Amino acid sequence: MKRANSYLTDKQVEQIKVKLLADKERLTMRDEIDQKVDTLNTYHLDRSELSDPVDEACANVQVAHELRFKSREIFYLKKINLALEKIKEGAFGLCKDCDSEISFERLLARPTAELCINCKESAEMDEQNNFILKRSKSFGQTLTERMAR
Repeated sequence: MKRANSYLTDKQVEQIKVKLLADKERLTMRDEIDQKVDTLNTYHLDRSELSDPVDEACANVQVAHELRFKSREIFYLKKINLALEKIKEGAFGLCKDCDSEISFERLLARPTAELCINCKESAEMDEQNNFILKRSKSFGQTLTERMAR
C-alpha cells in the first residue's frame, strides 16, 4: 500500500514520530507529577484566610494561569494524538485545506502542523482581516456595530 505522504521518507516520518512521542511522554509525566503534588498539598487557603483583597486577587490569578496552561497542554496532547493517528494511516504531512505536502522542515519545527505554510499564512491573514467583523459572544454585535453606538 502506497502512503499518501510518500514524499516523506520512512526515516523522516520516524524522526517526527519520535519527537511527537517524546512530547506526549513529557506532557503525560508532567500531568502525573501535578496530580501527585496536588494530593500531597492538601492544605488550601480558606476564604477567611484571604482577608486581604490583594492576596485573594493573587490566588485567583494563579489559579486562572494554571487552568489556562493545563487547557493548552490538553489541546496540544489532542493534536499530538491526531498526528500519531495520521502517521498510522499514512496521511501525515498533508495539508487539511489543499491536500498539498507540508514541508519536512515545517513538520520538524511543528510536528502537529495541519496546514501547509501557504494555507496557514492565508488563514492568519483572514483571521486578522476579519477581527473587526467577528461578533462578540457577550454583546451579539460586531466591533463596528458596537462602536457606532
